[in-house]
Amino acid sequence: MLQTSNYSLVLFLQFLLLFYDLFVNSFSELLRTAPAVQLVLFIIQDIAILFNVIIIFLMFFNTFVFQAGLVNLLFHKFKGTILLSAAYLALSISFHVWVMNLRWRDSSRFVWTEGLQTLFVFQRLGRQRSSAPLQVLLFLNGWYSATYFLLEAFVFVYKVLLLPYPFTNLLLDVVLLFLYLGTEATRIFFGSKGNLCQRKVPLSISLALTIPAAVMAAYYLLLQTYALRLEAILNAILLLFYAVELLLGVLALVSFSSMDSY
Repeated sequence: MLQTSNYSLVLFLQFLLLFYDLFVNSFSELLRTAPAVQLVLFIIQDIAILFNVIIIFLMFFNTFVFQAGLVNLLFHKFKGTILLSAAYLALSISFHVWVMNLRWRDSSRFVWTEGLQTLFVFQRLGRQRSSAPLQVLLFLNGWYSATYFLLEAFVFVYKVLLLPYPFTNLLLDVVLLFLYLGTEATRIFFGSKGNLCQRKVPLSISLALTIPAAVMAAYYLLLQTYALRLEAILNAILLLFYAVELLLGVLALVSFSSMDSY
């Protein structure tokens, strides 16, 4: 049996391993240009997590419940702890293998894949303040906006070739299209940054830019010289994006404000 006087030592050891795990998760990215050092830190981190799991089982083995043969009762009582510890160890090893495989050959280049972006989003959303639907919409809106710009450019070429397009009207429509591209890229950047980092100022800038972006979409839907049916569909979808993102952005902004008040 584990003596009572030794519990403080075991608890101190577990806190020390937990602190090291938190330290590596927080600062290992600063060593991405030294992959060998980062690899050593990751290996020690995985061993520390494994050692912590072993300590948990040793603590179970030293209980009267285990010695009485009631293993099923012990497992039923602590199955959440056991499963979460095993899952965290597996995910930690998988993440380390994945990251080192991406960065080992070219440590001087900053690698940030879509998979890492997705993982980062879900990790940040675990803090319960960032808006998951808003982040998903901003991500989809980014791809949709790029597609929208390219389709509108081809549509303009089509209309210039087949329709009597006044030069001044054409110039206005093209200038507004490029202005839309710049506004939309800035809006999505600040919106994503504000939502993920839970910052009110970038998110407020994004919400403010939603208004002129929606005005330009409404112009292409209703007021441009020639509006094709394809353009009507594209701009209607774009306005739907803006309406939902504006609502979710305001809710996220209120959530961040309430967090600052505590």
